[in-house]
Amino acid sequence: MKYAKEKLLLLSFGVLAGLLLAEVVLRLSGISYPCFYRHDLSCGSMLRAGVTGNWLKEGGGYVSINSDGLRDREHAIVKPRNTLRIAVLGDSFTEAFQVDREDAFWAVMERELGTCKKLTGKNVEAINFGQSGFGTAMELLALRHRVWKYSPDIVLLAFFTGNDISDNSRMLKKADHHPYFVYQGETLVLDNKGVTEAHDRYAGWWNDIRIWIFNRSRALQLLDIGSTTLAEWFGRIPTDAADAKDDLLEPGLAEAIYRPPSDAVWKEAWRVTEGLLLVMRDEVREGGAEFRVIILGNSVVVHPDPSIRKKFERRLDVEDLFYPDRRIKRFCEREGIPVLPL
Repeated sequence: MKYAKEKLLLLSFGVLAGLLLAEVVLRLSGISYPCFYRHDLSCGSMLRAGVTGNWLKEGGGYVSINSDGLRDREHAIVKPRNTLRIAVLGDSFTEAFQVDREDAFWAVMERELGTCKKLTGKNVEAINFGQSGFGTAMELLALRHRVWKYSPDIVLLAFFTGNDISDNSRMLKKADHHPYFVYQGETLVLDNKGVTEAHDRYAGWWNDIRIWIFNRSRALQLLDIGSTTLAEWFGRIPTDAADAKDDLLEPGLAEAIYRPPSDAVWKEAWRVTEGLLLVMRDEVREGGAEFRVIILGNSVVVHPDPSIRKKFERRLDVEDLFYPDRRIKRFCEREGIPVLPL
């Protein structure tokens, strides 16, 4: 019995020493996979305030979440005098975990506008409200619940044609824990049932403690990412890549975005998306700010090899890949929304 206890004690000491050694090596190597997100009743999800780490799943940006849950530096709530403040809404392109903060497009925009002669004497401040997984519905909720306290002069929506339309449809996104807007007659109404149910499942002190420990242990983070990767390899966890027929289609996107909608689900997704743009336009104007839209391209659209783009067009039997860009541009121009397709 005494011998068994000694073996158990020795084994426990060995495991603890191994974990401590792994922590040191991982920290010196800059390897971390913290949990950046948490459930949020107002928008479905939110970035965890104060979490930092290198984003190694794609790219290699150093990520720091500020005290208000934004992937950005700290910003004063009260707008400083003589400042042009721009609130930027968007999805993972805007969140930009893949690059360091100073290389994100909104940070570059802030610096470049600071040299604009028409803005001489004004400070330019861009605040990043972008978050991965957001569609227009969640961006509207972010506008309502997170943006207005900063008193922006301009609200800039970075519209990603790749999946912003499908993200606004429960049937296309297939994520019940996200909020959606649905039409009741001619009125868009918030459907927040899934968000409330998810919050009830994951809220509580135990989950907070679990995440607190997880975000401070590089070894636990590595074990988690390793087990997830193995599960994906053996097909236990579906991946976006499984939906792509070949490497021409970016994982997480659907071919249907490149042509006019042909079924009721896609038609309704487009109708809801355009309705949300109008609601956002009106609420921004009522808030005393200016509303602007930029249209972002996706990987195949901006591929530097013309033959790759042509191959994709032939496979889809379309003349070009700009149907969603043209449709959003025409819609915005018709509804008095300044728009810039990129």
